[in-house]
Amino acid sequence: MHQHTPGPWKSQPCYDDSIGTDQVWSPHRKLSIARVYGVDPYEDGWAVEMADRAECIANARLITAVPELFDALMMALPYVEMAEHDDSYKPGVVAKMVQHMTDAIAKATGETHERT
Repeated sequence: MHQHTPGPWKSQPCYDDSIGTDQVWSPHRKLSIARVYGVDPYEDGWAVEMADRAECIANARLITAVPELFDALMMALPYVEMAEHDDSYKPGVVAKMVQHMTDAIAKATGETHERT
């Protein structure tokens, strides 16, 4: 498995011919992670609406949080798994949370996580 580029990641508007986009990058590696579009680059005109720009910024902000969110998820999973044995939770609720967490980790890492 390849490791992802470590965080923190940053975002900033692109200042080239890609109007309406943000660049997500790794400042310590000076590596581009992603380009986030707020408009369809194949549409004529490239008219950037304020709502499109706001969505682009929000998506870039979410992407920049991914390394920290992934680390937090990995740290929380063992504690949530322990809570499965706590009778004060409704049956199945914690198991569903654990399944969502393990599915997200598997999607991020490209590995499957079999529950025992």
